[in-house]
Amino acid sequence: MSDAVFRLDPADDVHARALQRLRTEEIGWLGSTGRNGYPHAVPVWFLWHDDAVLTFSQPHAAKAKNLRADPRAMFHLESGEHGDHLQVLQGVAEFSDLDAAQWMERIGDEYLAKYQAGLDRLGWTVQRLTDDYSLAIIVRPRRLIAW
Repeated sequence: MSDAVFRLDPADDVHARALQRLRTEEIGWLGSTGRNGYPHAVPVWFLWHDDAVLTFSQPHAAKAKNLRADPRAMFHLESGEHGDHLQVLQGVAEFSDLDAAQWMERIGDEYLAKYQAGLDRLGWTVQRLTDDYSLAIIVRPRRLIAW
């Protein structure tokens, strides 16, 4: 897989649609390769931040273990109401040196604008989120598959 930097181009219609959805969709699916070799995909809350997907995880979750063993990842959004808006990013996951609490100091306003209602539904505080989901995972895209 190429290490070349990949950026979505807002001047390209397909990329612009993907960017808009990456900024607004609440749920994305993070895919990794499980220890048994089968694909493993889980729904996650995320932000599109600095041309990458940022999500938080429990440090010992299967997705974290899988990505430590093999950092190749995919991230996809739901296909839309009529199944005609597919966006899949293939990329490489890395683990941030900053934990979730430190990230929230940087991106808290944006994150809470997107997820405060979800936290309220769960009865969670930001502290509980950052304590339980302390590991920050960044997926840097290498390719977009979309139409």
